[in-house]
Amino acid sequence: MKTLNLSTIRENLILLGLLVLSTFSAHAAYPEKPITLVVPYVAGASTDSLARLVGESVGKQLKQVVVIENKVGAGGTIAADYLRRQKPDGYTFMLSTDSILAVSPALYKSVPYDPQNDFTPLTIAVNAPLVLVVKNDSPFKNVQDLIAYAKNNPEKLNYGSAGVGTSQHMSGELFKSMADVKIIHVPYKGGGPAMNDLLGGHISMMFVQTASAEALAKAGKIRILATGSPNRVPTFPDTPTFDELGLKGYDSNTWYGFSLPKGVNPEIVKVLHQAIANALNTHKDLLLKQGYVIVASTPDEMARSIAINGKKWSDVAKAAGIYQQQ
Repeated sequence: MKTLNLSTIRENLILLGLLVLSTFSAHAAYPEKPITLVVPYVAGASTDSLARLVGESVGKQLKQVVVIENKVGAGGTIAADYLRRQKPDGYTFMLSTDSILAVSPALYKSVPYDPQNDFTPLTIAVNAPLVLVVKNDSPFKNVQDLIAYAKNNPEKLNYGSAGVGTSQHMSGELFKSMADVKIIHVPYKGGGPAMNDLLGGHISMMFVQTASAEALAKAGKIRILATGSPNRVPTFPDTPTFDELGLKGYDSNTWYGFSLPKGVNPEIVKVLHQAIANALNTHKDLLLKQGYVIVASTPDEMARSIAINGKKWSDVAKAAGIYQQQ
């Protein structure tokens, strides 16, 4: 039987203790330098403004500068691929969206990242609900009338969107699938041109975010028929959801959140998650005015949403014939 060397054991225990202490100290000291927040959209966009609002608050809380780095292109794919390749040390995180992590992988077979395995989820920060709108003088007073007409007149109605694969497009395809109607999709190069054609009477309807819809509804230019969220939104408390109107389980919410590269230490995740949650609560009133619904989910809830929505949008894309192999 081998004799234990007490001196060696003692030395090993001391080394182990020092290692644990140094590791704890490193995490406890986080952050020790500026943090980079990657934004996949152009400076000045609403999503960029959301990121800067959160980033400034997080920086004040953690007593470090949060540097905004706009990496634009390919619908957020470039930024996500960049984040995937960064060190998992907590010093680079990204404004992530449902579109980047659930819709794009559902539309394209070859995106350069795995949304469920290449990132560490932080939080779904806010939902950006979409509502179905028609021109104010439209003959359709409610969703039931619209669906009835669409069933009796296949492909007579159309809806506009900001382009193929956008949240407006996918909301419309989900509606068509669940209502079992044939309505023609008309893609535009942006939401502005699509809305102009709606107001001009060239398209029948549109899905738009609540902030845009609110201003146009107050001006008497559009009529809001239904909310795409599972629950009614504060902006339009009297507007029913599609679920209430019979399309059970309809959910076209798009969300904005934050992600880290894969493998970040859980203690650092906790620090950043709490700082972001504090930022959202601090600016709750402003964000509500901008049409957002505060979520501040847990990392696990964000991971589940990515998985569920990825499957949902994949099914919608394939049923609509817009899934692309390349």
